[in-house]
Amino acid sequence: MFVESGPWARRILRGDPHLARLHGRLSSDTPVHARAAPADGHPVVVEPLSARETEVLRKAAQLLSTEEIAAELYVSPNTVKTHLKSIYRKLCVTRRSEAVHRAQDLGLL
Repeated sequence: MFVESGPWARRILRGDPHLARLHGRLSSDTPVHARAAPADGHPVVVEPLSARETEVLRKAAQLLSTEEIAAELYVSPNTVKTHLKSIYRKLCVTRRSEAVHRAQDLGLL
């Protein structure tokens, strides 16, 4: 991983929080918010979900399609997709079902 590459890599990762979040195995001198949570292996959620993202996630948990969520929230399907991408990034997941399960595990739903 990057930590073995030397102090220059640690400086780069510290300077870019987004990049640091992408890498869970950082040295012990890395800020806590950028390290993986040791208990379950999932990275710590750094940025909380917005109220709208939580609404979208609740609708996704009800197994509504993107179009159905958009209709219920009076937004376009592209807006829902944008919210879902942000949710995936914040929860460190890649799929809708993973996002719902992760949010339930974290007590967000």
